[in-house]
Amino acid sequence: MSASGPVQNDGDGKKRGGARQVANLSPGVRRSVFGAACLAVFTIALLPGEPGEPSLIGWDKLSHIMAFIVLTVLLFAAWPAMTRRTGALGLLTYGLAIELGQSLTGWGRTASLADLVADLIGILIGLLAAEALQQAYARVLQTIARS
Repeated sequence: MSASGPVQNDGDGKKRGGARQVANLSPGVRRSVFGAACLAVFTIALLPGEPGEPSLIGWDKLSHIMAFIVLTVLLFAAWPAMTRRTGALGLLTYGLAIELGQSLTGWGRTASLADLVADLIGILIGLLAAEALQQAYARVLQTIARS
């Protein structure tokens, strides 16, 4: 049993209640998840790395893109009323802080404009994903309100 009530089963084998449980996540919980994700990404980004040739494509750039897609979606789940511009600029500034931190560690990490571009690509994809998820969430809330 969860804090929002038990999952219902109307005898048809389909469990109901999952959407209701997601809808009941408090802003504080969503913001804590976003903060934890930011801390995890920053920590991983500053861990000692293998020295190598910088490349424009590869696992490193894909990692940046994926991390910033997730961060963007989490940001707008935590603060749904935030403007897209404010969120995107905040996350891009965060990406710049990561690059600055990497340039200062001396652990085989270097600042890279290509990494910042990968962050921006992730943010842009994340904005599209966040918009789609917010629309789906609004439909879920409407469904819950009708039930």
